[in-house]
Amino acid sequence: MTDEDQIRSLLTLAAELPDDIEAPVRPLLARGRRERKLRASLSVLSVVVIAAAAFALPPIVRALDPSQIITAGPRVPAGLFPDHPNGPSPGPLATQLASFRWSALPPSPLGPVSQPILAWTGKDLLELSGPQGGVTRNEAAAFNLATSAWRTIWIPNTIDLTGAFSVWTGRKLFVTDGRFPLEGPPPRVGALAGLYDPARDHWTFTNMPFELADARQLAAAWTGRVIVVAGVSRGRVVAAEYNPATRRWHDLSPALPARHPADQLAMTSTGRRVIVWSLWSRGKKVSANGYAIYSGVDVLALGPAGRWTTITGHWPQHTEVQGPLSAGGAILIPPGQVWCGTLCRSPGGESRAQLADAATLALTSLPAGPLDPLLGIEPPVWLWTGRTALAADIRVPKSSNPSGKLLESLSRMAAFDPASSHWVSLPTPPGHQLIAANPIWAGQQLLLLTLTGKLLSFHA
Repeated sequence: MTDEDQIRSLLTLAAELPDDIEAPVRPLLARGRRERKLRASLSVLSVVVIAAAAFALPPIVRALDPSQIITAGPRVPAGLFPDHPNGPSPGPLATQLASFRWSALPPSPLGPVSQPILAWTGKDLLELSGPQGGVTRNEAAAFNLATSAWRTIWIPNTIDLTGAFSVWTGRKLFVTDGRFPLEGPPPRVGALAGLYDPARDHWTFTNMPFELADARQLAAAWTGRVIVVAGVSRGRVVAAEYNPATRRWHDLSPALPARHPADQLAMTSTGRRVIVWSLWSRGKKVSANGYAIYSGVDVLALGPAGRWTTITGHWPQHTEVQGPLSAGGAILIPPGQVWCGTLCRSPGGESRAQLADAATLALTSLPAGPLDPLLGIEPPVWLWTGRTALAADIRVPKSSNPSGKLLESLSRMAAFDPASSHWVSLPTPPGHQLIAANPIWAGQQLLLLTLTGKLLSFHA
């Protein structure tokens, strides 16, 4: 063991997140654009000439390969995604969801919160408190569906929930804000991450490796054996794996194709491998007041042997990838805007959601459904159960909000059945309930936490 490993182990033991558009369209557009910037997530996509810092849209559109334009795909055959390690999903079909109803469950003991961390363990809904009144409280609670009872969870104040991200390992919840403290004498301590075991009501801790220092857009995925954390740093994708059994970190940073500096990142685990989408762009000055922008998407896969391979293949090079959801042998790719680099202004509009085969990455676009896009903006809320895709629009109240907090409720919901390629409309929560976070799928039902702390269930 090196000196650095010994220091890290000792620290870990010691320590044991256009003005003319009428509401609600304008807030909806603003929310969509804001979240896409926050969550952003081998051939040249496009070359755009920039003159006097103005980005002309027609050259972008003309540069797109017509064969890659995403349109509604054909019917998805039943059994398209077989033999996945996660197993067949026991969840209901879309037609069954149409007969579900909303019911109220006991409210959260944490009370009103905004954007808490939610995780489903297979038994409990875990809630780690988000901001309230501009302050993030270090509080947590768990709701047991079988007993319909809440219990509070002690959470150490060494875990900062502001801007934290998490992943459920099947046994523990890994959570960290990923920020490294920069003050104090050397050696500099890495960002602290906590792992909560609900069965034992016990926390353990680890310090993030220095390879992840200063990385942004951090995301985590569980492989079944290790936690993989990746982010973007100085045009590179930096990654490391953490083994909860050995409590050790290992550097996993992949090499990117030449002249493809990473700008944005998205990641998911299929059970057999971790897949990372690296959205890259670079600029080149071509005249006194003009530049050329090159951009695209690299797709990388981390196999069981711990080696990265480039699997870009025919993956569309012109569309953002944000928040991919993997289950049941398929990956749901939520709608994305045109990707032409961070220095390029997107021409607007979004692709439809798609399902990717987890093994081959073959894509099938979801056909148009009851939630027709509003001014080119697809529904912002998406879930994938491994069997059914759920989508929801949001409504922003017309009344003013002195606190400046963006208030939202689910306005329309629908479910898509890949086997039949049909959409069905779903009932929304009664009373225009303001939501604290996106709903979460809990095996056989949908759970929704409201801004006031109410817990709602969408169930059979």
